[in-house]
Amino acid sequence: KAWVFAHRTVVRERVAMTGHHRAVLLCAALATSFSPLSDTAPLRLGRQRRRADAVASDGGDVAASAGVADGVDAASSAPRTRRKRYAGRYPRNFADRHKERSGDAATISRVLEKGGTPAGTHVPIMVAECLEHLQPQGVVVDCTLGYGGHSSKLLEALPSGARLLAFDRDGDELSKTTARLADSRFESVHANYANVGGELRKRSLRASSLLADLGCSSMQIDDPTRGFTFKRDGPLDMRMDVSNSETAADWLRRASTSDVAAALRSAADFSRRDARELAVAVRREPRPTTTTEFADRVRAVQLEEATVGDDAVKRAMQAARVAVNDEFAALDELLASLPDVLAPGGRAVFLTFHSGEDRRVKKAFKAGFASGAYSDITRRPVRASPAERRANSRSGCCKLRWCVRAVD
Repeated sequence: KAWVFAHRTVVRERVAMTGHHRAVLLCAALATSFSPLSDTAPLRLGRQRRRADAVASDGGDVAASAGVADGVDAASSAPRTRRKRYAGRYPRNFADRHKERSGDAATISRVLEKGGTPAGTHVPIMVAECLEHLQPQGVVVDCTLGYGGHSSKLLEALPSGARLLAFDRDGDELSKTTARLADSRFESVHANYANVGGELRKRSLRASSLLADLGCSSMQIDDPTRGFTFKRDGPLDMRMDVSNSETAADWLRRASTSDVAAALRSAADFSRRDARELAVAVRREPRPTTTTEFADRVRAVQLEEATVGDDAVKRAMQAARVAVNDEFAALDELLASLPDVLAPGGRAVFLTFHSGEDRRVKKAFKAGFASGAYSDITRRPVRASPAERRANSRSGCCKLRWCVRAVD
């Protein structure tokens, strides 16, 4: 088609060309016809021909319009700001995914349909299961507000007269979500969930329902500047609360080899030998200051156990994150105060994402049930359905455990 179109154009316009020029033009058109974009070639040639016709027809008017053109030049010479183009249908870099971060509904819908998490958001896990076991009423507590996915559903389910108190240590995300969930029944608190008991005592409240979605949020994981991911280079930070001074890089400089090895064993389940080797590697001078440097140190260690892909890197990053944010101490504090936090008959749901968290929740629930603090606890953890795991891959490792406070 492009060949015939170009030939007819040459004949119709009676362009004065040598035989060599004609051969070059027709060969180029023939080559273009084999391209996947050959259907657009006539459009391009048509635009070029129209542009040439316009220039030719306006040639006689150039001198007459010179004075007008001089006046327009000043305005047309002003720098133009080109619209930022989207880097592909699903950009890989967080900074390039500005449509998702700005809330473009069509783009977010496409990302969700393919099982992804839109940049700057968090898809809540097992919402229906959480609501089923929480039975929200009275005073409801969300220990980890994050993007507000669970809290928004809790607000929808709240009966008349109930209220929601939400906590988060990440002040940046807390302010964004508070503005998004503006509701008279909703109150947000910038605090670690270890302080839930104290905050409720200040208000003379006890919780009828409490939700703790542990771990870190997708907003923190996806943004390389926060230092939670090794898939993109970023500072070795990992602070959930950026007002805290110590980053993961600072922790590696301060902690001893035995401290780092202990964190790798308790939070990532490495063997004693592997934890020691990894601790020596990540503390070797010069100490890593970026996430990719940390990942390279871990990959260079010959581990005793067999691992698949970057599994060792993920677990080592997890251990560093837990240590920097003192997550286990905060979780232990929340679990210890839970019988006092819950009202008689109150319910609690915990979502855990690795064995270190799950072990603590399971042991605390069993101890509370044995002592009579809880009238019922989950026997087996609830897992996300196959459909949800397909739709949201981050739900695959999640376990839900619940307990019911005994009536005093």
